[in-house]
Amino acid sequence: MSLTVLLPGLALATAMVLALRGYRLLRADPTEGLGLEELMVLRPEQRRSAKGEGPLGRLATRLAPSLRRRLPAPVVKWLQTQVDLAGRPDGLNVDGVLRMVLTWALMLSPVFLLSLTSGNLLGLALAVIAPVMMPLARLSRLRRVRTDALDRDLPDFLDVLAVTVTAGVGFRPALMRVSERFGGPLAAEMRLALSQVQHGATLRGAFEQLQERSDSEALGQFVTAFIQSDELGAPLVEALNQIAVDQRREHAQRQRRKAAQIAPRVTLVTTVVLVPATLILLLVGLILGADVDFGEVFGGFSG
Repeated sequence: MSLTVLLPGLALATAMVLALRGYRLLRADPTEGLGLEELMVLRPEQRRSAKGEGPLGRLATRLAPSLRRRLPAPVVKWLQTQVDLAGRPDGLNVDGVLRMVLTWALMLSPVFLLSLTSGNLLGLALAVIAPVMMPLARLSRLRRVRTDALDRDLPDFLDVLAVTVTAGVGFRPALMRVSERFGGPLAAEMRLALSQVQHGATLRGAFEQLQERSDSEALGQFVTAFIQSDELGAPLVEALNQIAVDQRREHAQRQRRKAAQIAPRVTLVTTVVLVPATLILLLVGLILGADVDFGEVFGGFSG
């Protein structure tokens, strides 16, 4: 058997093995095997490399900073915005996104070379687009989940904050106390804003940055209303209660809109999947019940 016949098969097998191995390394937990004391010392972003990365991960980690320096500044800023809107999961930054892109690119490099030599345009496009789309799709999913959590938790957060302020606690201590007791991305963002204020930022500037780190309409309206209340001297508790009521009403409207969008999808799935299957069952039942002799039918056509 000649090498021209063996080489494409070997290249395809190598590509499949590398892709499966890279996907397994990508999905592996880097903190497995570490003790509790070690995990408490590490920051989330350091946990990825705590146990050691595979060869693809180490190579991608070395190449990520140089790739970031070669990218245009607007692209880097856009990536940072996407990371912020996703909530910086596990301390993710721009280098972390580029590391994921390079990891996928290295995993799919055999597919790229094989498609290039064989002239397969579909495989070539897949090997070029997939490394960029996979990390961005993950950020987009985390962004939607985070926005939904912010919209869901904000009214309850404001109610508890209003009760705490009514009890005589100052706004900043009350905000810190409620944030410590209230989990989720909303509390994390509030703690970050308070930390910025403690390190010299103005209250307005910290809350404006809080608004920029999220695309939640509810949180943006809260920040706008709070800044206006603080500058105009309006009663804070009444403002918080009114904002909570408005956000609950808008959250209910958003849920109704999402429910209305689900109905066409269910209809589409029913039309595409269930209707053809039902028709096939009916036709097969009719044909079997009619006791048709297919030998005579097809024999007549062939004759």
